[in-house]
Amino acid sequence: MAVKILSKPIIILTILTLIFFSVTSLHANQNSDSNDNSIILFLLDINAIKGDLENQNLLNSLISISSVVNQNHKMYFSVLDSSNSEIAPQGPYIVNKNFENMYDDIEKLITNHEYQKTISLDINESLLNSYNFLQSQFAENDSKIIFIGGSQVPLLMSNANSEDVLKEFVDPVADLYNNKKWKILGISLKDAHESILILLNRYSKKTLSENLKFSLPNILNEFSIAISKDIWSSGEIIDHDNFEISNKQIYNSEILISPGTSLINLFFYKNKTGGSFRLKNPSGMQSTAGDRSESSIIETPYSIIWQIKNPIPGKWNVEINNYEGQIQSFLQPSYEYQLELLNLNSKNAINQPLSLITFITDQNDVMVNLDHDISIQVSIIDPTGIETLYQMNDEGLKADAVKDDGYYSLEIPKINILGTHKMSLQMKWQGFESDSLISNHEFESIFFPYMNFEELNISNLNIGNESNLGTLYVSIGDTPYPVDQKSINTTILTNSNQISDSYTLIPRRSTTDGKSAMYDVIYTPQEIGNTLITFNMNIDYAGRLYEVPAQSIQIQIVKIPTTFSIMQISGIVLFSLLLIIGIIILLAIIYRNLQTAPYGHLNDENGNLIVNFKTIKKPLIQQILHRDEILGTVIGITGLEEITLKYKNGLVIMNISDDSPRIRINSQPVVNSYYLKDGDWIGTSGKLYEFVINP
Repeated sequence: MAVKILSKPIIILTILTLIFFSVTSLHANQNSDSNDNSIILFLLDINAIKGDLENQNLLNSLISISSVVNQNHKMYFSVLDSSNSEIAPQGPYIVNKNFENMYDDIEKLITNHEYQKTISLDINESLLNSYNFLQSQFAENDSKIIFIGGSQVPLLMSNANSEDVLKEFVDPVADLYNNKKWKILGISLKDAHESILILLNRYSKKTLSENLKFSLPNILNEFSIAISKDIWSSGEIIDHDNFEISNKQIYNSEILISPGTSLINLFFYKNKTGGSFRLKNPSGMQSTAGDRSESSIIETPYSIIWQIKNPIPGKWNVEINNYEGQIQSFLQPSYEYQLELLNLNSKNAINQPLSLITFITDQNDVMVNLDHDISIQVSIIDPTGIETLYQMNDEGLKADAVKDDGYYSLEIPKINILGTHKMSLQMKWQGFESDSLISNHEFESIFFPYMNFEELNISNLNIGNESNLGTLYVSIGDTPYPVDQKSINTTILTNSNQISDSYTLIPRRSTTDGKSAMYDVIYTPQEIGNTLITFNMNIDYAGRLYEVPAQSIQIQIVKIPTTFSIMQISGIVLFSLLLIIGIIILLAIIYRNLQTAPYGHLNDENGNLIVNFKTIKKPLIQQILHRDEILGTVIGITGLEEITLKYKNGLVIMNISDDSPRIRINSQPVVNSYYLKDGDWIGTSGKLYEFVINP
């Protein structure tokens, strides 16, 4: 059989053609009213399937599972033994109409196929053709290609480096699928060739899809979840067991079905054929039709799937006889009720209360009140993985306003961890605690703007005198957040319960649009007594209107006598003046003593003392305010007039002004500043001076 590998120019040309076709199809799709173009395309390695009975049985089981969990999809299949034997996709096979015909058509191909021990697959070209087909059908984003193979791949059979081959030939095709969000689910059959494992793993990595290896019964469960994550996550999947059953056992599995269940999908996966499986309702009758329930069963060699419509609430039973092997069983319920969450925001403020209200609707989105037959629990898993459970109530208690009105309420004091929190609401019926209706949500806890008031003058304020009470700061975390002054609400309640408007907010450091993160609060009291001032803020943040919790302060307004005699005023002024002078002198002495006294000497090249910094004469003001500095003008050396010596913490810093002649330290030019050390040579105006700390 001929083996064909696409050359680089051919594959690039093919991809460019498909991209052009993609644009054309997208335009056509935008003008189409069709919304039922979700497709599952099986690409089948017929030779590998025919070569092993287990592979044939696996294929039948995979098709059956697809028909149950992807009921809104059209199914097609195509053969890919080689590019010479490819057939155009056959279908569509519609669930609940003609999907069983898919078995028969594939069986005919298997029967007519001439099995060969080795055969090569041209997967890349097959996936390009499949991409073209999905484009032509205007396939929805949730469409999938299920690649089932086991034969060798000639792309990876050459002497070329496999990584280079994958980058050149495989990655461009995988990128096409990734851009369209179509998934390629790879399934490697029993005894699959190593080359196909490498290729499927690459497609899985590039398209963020699963890559499943032959392993019964695990592969059936993994396949079910991979092709229908949304459906499986919408209800609670209960893992009943994973048992090894002996042929002599009669195994019974109990299944608890709660009221309000509209549909049950019950999956049993096996690793061997055979066995007798019977499903019995709570009355002990084998489930067929009638008695308020309708059931259908799909049996394949490795899977048995029951679909039970409107099941009777209670304990159902699955009895297994004459089977020896492993079994996995899973339950996926759908309910005639939904939990609706009324007021959860996608982003919430950290360290603030979180209020939740939920209610129940039927399939027509009409609210229903199930009275006391149910309870609703909330589970929140924080970003660190810690789970906390809460109970909602409709008893008129705590956060619940009205008893028995069908609205279940809960207020969580505060969420104090940043990040994404996963929340699950569980509705449980009395007597059916192990079965529940689940509604999953998530929200992010972030820093929101908050206000902080720093007091300046709030004690014994004098009536009629304007005072700066303090400053309002608006921040997000530790970062200032400018807001419009109109968003800040200030309420001043006087001692007589009157609202006062004799205040002003003065912004500081305003932005170009007039916003500020700091506002001084200026208030002129008009009434004696206790006054309560409250600040809150309403802003549009994180996609919603957010009210910053109020912050309050209480102040005391007094009336200070203003009649003083001239002698009293003169005495007060004189005393105040003397006090101020005394304080200034004391502070000057303290300030001077805190500064480092100058030290060190300058010697000439012969070691003769030129300057003693400890005894150098400075003006009085310099001695008081700048004891730790020596200006170059008092040193008396030509070339050092524009320097300043600064003594600080045991260091001597020489600061050099831009106007200073060139100064060199130890024969190196110095700009701006230098930390002098004992023995440094200072060169200026053609002379050298040695800086000595101790003589």
